[in-house]
Amino acid sequence: MNTKSFLRFEIGFYRLKRRLLQEFLKPYELKAFDSMLLVTVLMHPGCSQSDIIQHVMADETSIARGLRNLERQNLITRCEDPDNHRKKLVNPTTKAQEVFDEFNSFLKLWNQLIFKNFNEQEQNDLEKLISKMELNLKEMNYQELLNEFQNKNKK
Repeated sequence: MNTKSFLRFEIGFYRLKRRLLQEFLKPYELKAFDSMLLVTVLMHPGCSQSDIIQHVMADETSIARGLRNLERQNLITRCEDPDNHRKKLVNPTTKAQEVFDEFNSFLKLWNQLIFKNFNEQEQNDLEKLISKMELNLKEMNYQELLNEFQNKNKK
């Protein structure tokens, strides 16, 4: 694979989607990271903060700060786990579902624009490839990868 081409695509795709996402999230006073947390909670209601850390691959402090922000905006609730009183379970609110529905409308429009010249087979092929990449990401230990990268740079 041509690394430069993929990198150029990845950067352009990321920057444009992030800019559009920021504009979409502005009225809700949310940041892109908050939206990742919100989607995770909506897809995994009743999950713990530790579960969210695994899904989002971020540090505990950032997750805690983001969840506090979502809680302040009445997008999530945190309640004590009946089996473990030190553990908090995170659930979405009705307001969160409404934001998510709007978000899905935004994503449908985005997908229509980026896939307008793709036939159905090409879209299916891409979806399969992305699923494979997603599995690779799930198997990856990002902390080990960062440590390995940092150790190489020290040499």
